[in-house]
Amino acid sequence: MADKNWGIKIFCECGAKYYSMNKKENIVCPTCSAAHVPEDLNAKPSPVVTPKPEVKKTDELANIDDAPDDSSDDDIISLDDQKEIEESDEEKKPD
Repeated sequence: MADKNWGIKIFCECGAKYYSMNKKENIVCPTCSAAHVPEDLNAKPSPVVTPKPEVKKTDELANIDDAPDDSSDDDIISLDDQKEIEESDEEKKPD
């Protein structure tokens, strides 16, 4: 076991392992001289603020019912009219 007087064990990015020697600041890797910043485990993580996506409004089609008619009403028939057409077609067919 490591001695408690050595402090915490630190794993550097270069692969070296060393102890903090109970230092609170200015901890430097003995191999690559990289500075180690100890993270505060008691600190609450800062909330991540994500912007709300903007809703693009188009004046052309605000509502599907307000959509302009590109086709004429001649192509559209009611179900009752369709039923009458089918019945008249059946009468015209020879047996």
